[in-house]
Amino acid sequence: MWVFGEESAKPMLASSLDHAHRKLRESLRLPGELVLHSLRHTYGARLGEAGADAFTIMRLMGHSSVTVSQRYVHPTPEALERAVDGLEAMATGSLAEGSKRLLPATVPATLPEPMPVSH
Repeated sequence: MWVFGEESAKPMLASSLDHAHRKLRESLRLPGELVLHSLRHTYGARLGEAGADAFTIMRLMGHSSVTVSQRYVHPTPEALERAVDGLEAMATGSLAEGSKRLLPATVPATLPEPMPVSH
């Protein structure tokens, strides 16, 4: 599936896309600095703001390396707090239910009974 494609289901030529974008930008009286890559960057930035990790952004944007995708991930203090709260909720829920479910770091949610120590 192509974001910008011709009716023949082939990708649109970059020159055709640039021409269509310029015509639209001029008709809407948008600044010349608004280039198509601006839209791509906004897409990546919004994915990061929505909480997508760099690996997800890499797949969705077609990057060859997660290093490129990392520039779109800017965790806010609120996002960091939500992540810790989510982990705490998962651990608390698991312990309260007595579940043997594993946490993401493969740490058992319930601890085994301590072994007796002989002296």
